[in-house]
Amino acid sequence: MHRLLIFVLLTLSVPVCAENTEIGELKKQIELLTQSVQQLNQRVETLEMEKAILSEMAAMPATPPSPSVTKASPAQGVYQNQNPDISVTGVFTVKGSGDQRDPDRNSLKLDGTELNFSRSVSPYTRANATIGFHDNEAHVEEAYADIAHTLPGELELRIGRFLAPMGYLNRIHPHDWPFVSKPLINSYFYGGEHGYSDDGLSLSKIIDLKSKTYVRLNVDALNGNNSSLFNSGQTRVYGSRLSMHTPFNDKQDMQLGVNYHDGAWNRAGDLGSKIYGADLMLRHRIDQFNRITLWGEWLWNEREQMVGKSIDSHGYYISTMYKFRKDHDWHVGLSYDCSEKPGDSRFNSIAQSAYVGYWLTENDRLQLQFRKLRDPFVGRDNNEIWLQFIWGMGPHKPHLANF
Repeated sequence: MHRLLIFVLLTLSVPVCAENTEIGELKKQIELLTQSVQQLNQRVETLEMEKAILSEMAAMPATPPSPSVTKASPAQGVYQNQNPDISVTGVFTVKGSGDQRDPDRNSLKLDGTELNFSRSVSPYTRANATIGFHDNEAHVEEAYADIAHTLPGELELRIGRFLAPMGYLNRIHPHDWPFVSKPLINSYFYGGEHGYSDDGLSLSKIIDLKSKTYVRLNVDALNGNNSSLFNSGQTRVYGSRLSMHTPFNDKQDMQLGVNYHDGAWNRAGDLGSKIYGADLMLRHRIDQFNRITLWGEWLWNEREQMVGKSIDSHGYYISTMYKFRKDHDWHVGLSYDCSEKPGDSRFNSIAQSAYVGYWLTENDRLQLQFRKLRDPFVGRDNNEIWLQFIWGMGPHKPHLANF
């Protein structure tokens, strides 16, 4: 009898325990839901506060900060960043020559290193400075400011030291060229490690032709810091350049430029030296990575003499290049140079070149060039081979400009 009573009590207690367990689980779920609702309410309150703040800021009058003040107003809560973009470019060159009198024969050297600093210093001005290191010496290659959007007539102004707007190649740093050696006209007429760089100002304007053709006119006033063409800054140089770019269709386009500059070549400044130039480039794009480019430049220097007629010196080069991609970017090309010297038209030097470039990445590339040179000015008739490695760090990367 007692055993039967115990069995009945145990049987009745099982549903009661199960019911208590279910009630406990429901209480836990209710507590979790209550916490979630409280968190959502707090989030909604935060979003409403942020919306109110943004509405107040949008209603405030927009007052641009003064360009001379680097710290912004307290309402903005930020500081204007004046740190420039910094880039480094290095060029290492190996040269072999058949001329035993060549001082660079069988040389291995760091041909140049450049530090470039650039920054928009105001809504109207962008500054650029390039420091070059060549042969263990440092010098300022370029340091200029471009001013736009504030001059009348939509004029733009470049002021400082910059590569003179003469021809096409002189306005580009050598590490952006597709070949290693400098064309003869650039060596004889412009000189310098990186071309003709001068102090002065260049005023330019884009001419709207209401078409796809792009035209720019430059008017220059330069110091004349060039010993090949002028008298090394003793007399000012004035001139202009007109450049035009026009597309024929989606795959072909043309670029044309003409320039004229007038200065003096003797120290007294009474014997004029005039330089005329023209350059032409034709491009044909096969597809996104493959294209063919043909371009050339011509220069003419007219130098007055004390007695007799002026000495006219001419020079030109023409080059063609095929750029293609095959696992990496490549370019191959041929070039022909022929040039006299300013003030000396007795001879002309001739150089024939073949060159190839191999791109490891967009930041570094190898370039190889073979050149057959005949230079009667120094009595040289020999073959040369050049190997060059170019690398860059920072936003200003070595590239092939617009070739």
